[in-house]
Amino acid sequence: MKNIAKTSVFDSLVVYYFSGTGNALRASEWISEAAEKYNMVIHLHSIDRFDKIIPPELKDKTLIAFCYPTHGFNPAPLMLNFIVKFPRGKSSIVLINTRGGLKFRNVYFPGISGLAQLLPMLILFLKGYKIRGSLPFDMPSNWISIHPGLTDSAVKDIIKRRREQIFRFAERLLEKGRAFSYKFFVYMPLDIFVVPITVGYYFCGRYILAKSFFASADCNDCRICVDNCPTQSIRLINNRPYWKYTCESCMRCIGICPKKSIQTAHSFVITMIYLFSLIPVTAAAVNILDLKSSGILQDIIVRVINWIAVFIFMVAGYFIFSQMLRIKIVNRIFEYTSFTRYWKRYIVPEIKPKDFHFK
Repeated sequence: MKNIAKTSVFDSLVVYYFSGTGNALRASEWISEAAEKYNMVIHLHSIDRFDKIIPPELKDKTLIAFCYPTHGFNPAPLMLNFIVKFPRGKSSIVLINTRGGLKFRNVYFPGISGLAQLLPMLILFLKGYKIRGSLPFDMPSNWISIHPGLTDSAVKDIIKRRREQIFRFAERLLEKGRAFSYKFFVYMPLDIFVVPITVGYYFCGRYILAKSFFASADCNDCRICVDNCPTQSIRLINNRPYWKYTCESCMRCIGICPKKSIQTAHSFVITMIYLFSLIPVTAAAVNILDLKSSGILQDIIVRVINWIAVFIFMVAGYFIFSQMLRIKIVNRIFEYTSFTRYWKRYIVPEIKPKDFHFK
């Protein structure tokens, strides 16, 4: 008995992806692999270091997929910028955001999307596109600055589970023309609840994390991190890597460094937060602005002032920190007081630096 070819309501698939450690890259490859079974024309594009957008010819039955990681409950800034600049159109859209999934024993824990789905969905809808599907996708968490990498067995189990999930999702999407994961609706109240955190991360937190990276004395100037940074946020100063504020903390540099010399300066960040807590910024803001009545507006003004003050404080602190790193013994102190020195790193198995390059 002959196998009957599957048919889809779409005839072509265009996938735009951004991936720090390979999670979104794998998801993009999987949905493309599923589309191949329907004899669809497939275009797979990494948006690393994009400077202009030249979309392929889009037809009525073209499906465009955006696949990207969730950073601080936000869409990855690089992908958000790409979507904002994406030309208007009427094609069908599917959004896949990878979240930090965890596994403890036999229990799987999901991540949180925050605005990672809602904001791109709104932008693309206003540009005229039809939202045909969304999938919050829990791949192994890679935020090594916050926690150690998962065990090899946990990573293997999560990836196997998610591969099966995305093929089931792709089948519904390609055959029925619409597919929304139940997770999108179930977790929406929690996603909305964390919006204040997403705002704080986008305007302040991500810059603090960007300036927490440093190269230990073990760095041999191989420049792999510089050559593979998706936002070109690492430059060399005196043959040492230096992270700019455009860094998105995607963890690619930490994951691919062959010497494991890139660390997060936890002791520096903790010290800076403690010192800043001693400065009565909130009280000063209330007195200067004569904010005597309580309310939402006052809270917003005070929070904004605090974010600005934290940013200025961190800029000054990082300048001092970067100068101190030139002293080898000081560099070693920051290295040995960094959790990342002792934590397992993460990058999707079998992923090589060249796999991230623009396609």
